[in-house]
Amino acid sequence: MPKLREFIIDEQYLTDVPERKEISWLTGNSAEDLVKILKGRDKSVMIGHKDHPEFTKLREELGKLGYIRIERGWWNGDRVLKSFKLNGFIFRKNLGFSCAIAMKGGFEIARKYGSKHGN
Repeated sequence: MPKLREFIIDEQYLTDVPERKEISWLTGNSAEDLVKILKGRDKSVMIGHKDHPEFTKLREELGKLGYIRIERGWWNGDRVLKSFKLNGFIFRKNLGFSCAIAMKGGFEIARKYGSKHGN
């Protein structure tokens, strides 16, 4: 088997961070909508979580280099296109590449049971 390219990430970044988004739910097509928009009463706040920015950088780099296919339509849909190592764990072609928090759990389980595979 050829030597696999290895990538490293500080495991403190295998986490998620809170994300707050304000969205306007009015179209402004009516006078009533326009008044609500001008008064700032057209917004809703969505609070969720996203991958740590450092993990996102790694994920984007792996995508750009052709190691993973990034799926933006849903969580944990990324696929490994060519095998590589991340922090010593092997990620095999055609298997999944998880979000940061799921990967942290996967690494912990792999270490507990002595596995060399990250996916």
